[in-house]
Amino acid sequence: MTTTMRAPARPRAAPTPRRDAARAPRRASRARAGDVNKRQEDLGGLGGDIGARDPTAGELESNFGTSTLGHADTDHILQVPTAMAEMIMLKNKKCAPGAQAEKLDFQGQEVLRKQVWDWKIRPGRGNFECLRREFPTAEGEAGRLCELIAGTATAEGWAPATCEATSGSKVLVELGSDALKGVCTNDFILAAKIDANEEAMGMLVKEAPKARNWF
Repeated sequence: MTTTMRAPARPRAAPTPRRDAARAPRRASRARAGDVNKRQEDLGGLGGDIGARDPTAGELESNFGTSTLGHADTDHILQVPTAMAEMIMLKNKKCAPGAQAEKLDFQGQEVLRKQVWDWKIRPGRGNFECLRREFPTAEGEAGRLCELIAGTATAEGWAPATCEATSGSKVLVELGSDALKGVCTNDFILAAKIDANEEAMGMLVKEAPKARNWF
């Protein structure tokens, strides 16, 4: 009779701290995903954790979605309070005395130009950069519009480089400083205040689209 001897089973190695550390993130990931493995997650189109989160109970109770930008169920940033927005708007500022005016560089111009989109930075008649805008009015109303714009400039103590009726229905305004050979913050403030003059803006008319010949 032949007896078969089996080798004793090798004891299973005890888990090492390094191996446990490697498994911990996977276990935590499955727990966060509701015990859904990676393959199921990919097939379900979930795409993994992309940083969004659900709002907390406190956030929901505070109705934070009415004062934030973005979706209510993602990370959010606070809107600028209305009072602060009013403070930084050019139309609510005052022109500084001429001696304190400083010429703006390109970066400074671009920041302020966002509040006066209808004005363009162009070479003016005085051979320096100006804020330039042409206002179309009804026939015969250009002179009255010039008076309103000049009144706004006088109230601010800052004169435009050019403000004249180029025809019975068009007014050209250029804002810039001959002393600075360019534009300063005062010019942008004056432009914003002209745009905020309801009587003056109420005189503007839309020009008919120009016919174009395409070849």
